Amino acid sequence: MNLAQAWAELDVARHKAELYRMWHAGYHAGLHHHTVLENAGDFPRSPTVHRVRHELLAGLERGATVTAVVKANAALFLPFEAALLELGEESGRLEECLRLLGDYFAAEHRMITWLKKKLTYPMFNALAAAVLGPLPLVFTGHTGAYLLSAGGALALCAAAGGGLLLAAARWYGQRPALVRARLARALATGVEAGLGLGRVVDLAVQAAASPVLAAHVARIPRIVRVGQPLAKTFAGCPVIPHEMLSVLEVADTTGNYSDTLRRLADLYDGAFG
Repeated sequence: MNLAQAWAELDVARHKAELYRMWHAGYHAGLHHHTVLENAGDFPRSPTVHRVRHELLAGLERGATVTAVVKANAALFLPFEAALLELGEESGRLEECLRLLGDYFAAEHRMITWLKKKLTYPMFNALAAAVLGPLPLVFTGHTGAYLLSAGGALALCAAAGGGLLLAAARWYGQRPALVRARLARALATGVEAGLGLGRVVDLAVQAAASPVLAAHVARIPRIVRVGQPLAKTFAGCPVIPHEMLSVLEVADTTGNYSDTLRRLADLYDGAFG
């Protein structure tokens, strides 16, 4: 993957937010799904979202359900995203789930924008090194060799730098604050969509994309974590601080998971807005 493709891939959340918000607005206005998707644009700057929109449009025009299209193209949808679409269609709450997905990916995009700012400096340094590193060749009269060396280094960065960029983004995305933000937002969105608490935990952990968090939850038998409070499930996890556990305890005690988890999500999202 080249550098331009990788940079565009980091913008998937932005384009998915646009897709789901347009879909929600059209559906709310009483338009058919395929009519909304036909007029949603082609998303040429995001190959992933281009394919999502294309597969949904083609499937719905054939008379398939949203759930059937999602299951047939599982690689294009996050597990969390797929679960909300399937739940929305099966429960008759698709309009609400589309709104929640639009808001979810908009918040994800704000976080990715913050992350991209952090990645800009090392990217600039790498490109500068490609240009400045062989500069002594110019001073020794080897201008042709300099142009060949610098041009080759820049071409290599452009052609193969995408993998390094995405690897850096994944590494940086494991910072505890980012993991907490993704987890809190996914928990809040899943509860508001009406998913069962056990399913919410499973999907939120996947959305958080943290091996540490996933390993912690995996050590708890599913039959146990489905029936126990959130605070107990996440207690002892290295990336979950005491103050976050306290908020989860409030949600467990009051039963008001939606409002409490939404405030928690807003708190962590605010750090990257």
